[in-house]
Amino acid sequence: MYEQPKIRTAPRRAYAARPRTETALPPRAPADRQTQVVGHLTALLDVTRELHARTADPDLVDAAAALTTRISELGTASPARSAHPYPDDLALLHTLAFDLAGRVLVVAAAQQDTRTAILACRRMDFHTAAREAVQA
Repeated sequence: MYEQPKIRTAPRRAYAARPRTETALPPRAPADRQTQVVGHLTALLDVTRELHARTADPDLVDAAAALTTRISELGTASPARSAHPYPDDLALLHTLAFDLAGRVLVVAAAQQDTRTAILACRRMDFHTAAREAVQA
């Protein structure tokens, strides 16, 4: 008859309680997160003002006012912005504004900031339509 081989298992070792090393980044303070969203809003405001200077679209004045109001409501100081040239192509400038609004949306959603997320969605819709109008 067949007999199963006897396998010796290694004895289990009791592991000492080791301190856990954290591999994830430490959580940010709420002030840091607000500064992050304000930075993205400020960048979007800069591009919005540049678009208004080039196109004189009255909708962009309302958008700049809404962005300025939201930045002041968040109550943190706007980070310093570096002056850099924007692309000459209006479609690219609308694409840049769309991308910035998308960043605002991501950060606002992570912070559960509904008002800022709605503002970002409206800006994304506007810049999508404007980019399509420029390209047509």
